[in-house]
Amino acid sequence: MSNEIRICQFIEIDPSKGMVKRYQNYFIQETKIFKGENYSFAPFEAEGGVSSLNAENQQVIIRLPASEYAIRLVEEGDGNRLSKMLLCTRFITVGGSIPDTGPEEYYVGIGASFSDDTIELRFRSALDGVAGGFPARTLTERNVGILPLDSNLSLR
Repeated sequence: MSNEIRICQFIEIDPSKGMVKRYQNYFIQETKIFKGENYSFAPFEAEGGVSSLNAENQQVIIRLPASEYAIRLVEEGDGNRLSKMLLCTRFITVGGSIPDTGPEEYYVGIGASFSDDTIELRFRSALDGVAGGFPARTLTERNVGILPLDSNLSLR
């Protein structure tokens, strides 16, 4: 038995119009149950993870073959503007089960692009980056109460 670790990704896309779509990209021609929901096979790839020092949102691209279901995702998502996506990555061993825990990231759609053979859905992270000056307040007795001598603070 091999000790190889494989990567399986699950995407749940909630377009601005239409129903939630769920796909996985590892088990070819199979539907897998993940988190209590059915995920159909779709040959997609997730690419991204761009971040900067200016606290801009992380971006990711979901690349799909130009097929009927991918075109439907773009149409129901109004050009993939404001669609919501959950991307779950799981590391599995050959012949092993799908772990319950692993990286999970939430994204918001910002657009799509087409070529003759692929469709790219572009997303940005759902959480804004934090600028260097945040928070700009100093902890004082007035805004947190009596300051303790240990690390227990009560923010009100």
